Amino acid sequence: MDNKKVENNAYAINPFALAETVAGKSINWDSLEKPEETLSQILNVPIDEIFDARLPILVPQVELQEDGKATELTPKAATERIERFLAKKPQLKFEKELRIKGLNIESAKQRISVALVPDGGKADNVASPQPWYPSGMVWADKGDYFEDVPEVSDPIQGGLGDCYFVAALSSVAWSRPYAIANILRPSSYDNEENPIHRIGFYDANNKLTYVEVTEHVPVISGTLDWKYARSLDAREIWPAVMEKAYAKWRTAAENDRPNYTIIGTGGDPAVACRALVGGTISYNYNSQKTTDEIVKFVRSNCRSKFAFNPMVAWTYSVAPAGCKYDSTTGVVARHAYSILGWEYANGTTYVVLRNPWGTYGATIDTLSGTWQPYQTSYYANVPLNRNGIFAMKASTFKKYFYACAVVK
Repeated sequence: MDNKKVENNAYAINPFALAETVAGKSINWDSLEKPEETLSQILNVPIDEIFDARLPILVPQVELQEDGKATELTPKAATERIERFLAKKPQLKFEKELRIKGLNIESAKQRISVALVPDGGKADNVASPQPWYPSGMVWADKGDYFEDVPEVSDPIQGGLGDCYFVAALSSVAWSRPYAIANILRPSSYDNEENPIHRIGFYDANNKLTYVEVTEHVPVISGTLDWKYARSLDAREIWPAVMEKAYAKWRTAAENDRPNYTIIGTGGDPAVACRALVGGTISYNYNSQKTTDEIVKFVRSNCRSKFAFNPMVAWTYSVAPAGCKYDSTTGVVARHAYSILGWEYANGTTYVVLRNPWGTYGATIDTLSGTWQPYQTSYYANVPLNRNGIFAMKASTFKKYFYACAVVK
């Protein structure tokens, strides 16, 4: 297999979303003084083991070897791997501020295992003729599609390995928010409370195909809490509906309950961008470029520091020499990010990125303060180191990120 095709796949899940599933409540991670410690306590897994892509928390359905080679696992094999991993963990210890009650070690482990692996068949089984009803979940309408307009911080990845799609969704919401349209038609049941959205996706030949979906998305049974993609704005659901539509398009499902399994084991974030807006992909492999060439690539798709073409970036499976993918750097292995633009400060150029988790921005060689790109008619005020947004030195970006790409 072409090594570039392998390395272009990103498939890390959002462990913070996983922790919310286990805790049974939403958590404002950016408000916590030590969010990684709270995450560790909820999952009962050491911090560095959570963010180690060779272990099953971050990448549950793809097993990585020391050399970075990846093996896709069936849901059964992935579940067994997770259960073996969790069986070695001692008694759970929860942060008091979370006020988690009624969880013992075995039930919590079971919830982690169930949350990590969506059931329903092998990921390469594209055909999805039957409606998908994953264990412990129901399909429900959680709110309004839009409250205002799509915003860069809206899409939050859930406990599914589709960081590549959520990062692309965020990039498009930033660069071309008008591309995320709300095309409605009345329900076939003539029910205004059950709108149907018509959403289009582009294939490799830029052929546009539309799918139609309702606002019912899979949520946790009983609590109706989120498990997969959601919005930072708790009142709106457009990222969740877009994720559902993408799953329906990828599986060619003819029903309103598409199987998410196929989109949960990774993909190319540039291809996901093209699926959303159409156009041509240009790849930039960082190891083959100088820092100045990388900066030129980013800036050529920006105006006044603002990315007007959707751009994405992703990291290696195994950290290059001299780099670390752990909590000391805040950079995640085999993970996709949105590129929002660039900044110049203190004689240094920075690349501005967003983690689709909506938190856990990188901390190595980053800026603090507020970023102010010019968006069409005004200067935006974007707080750095919040909602997963950070500005990293271009030279550090070159080392830690495998590639970046643009669709135009």
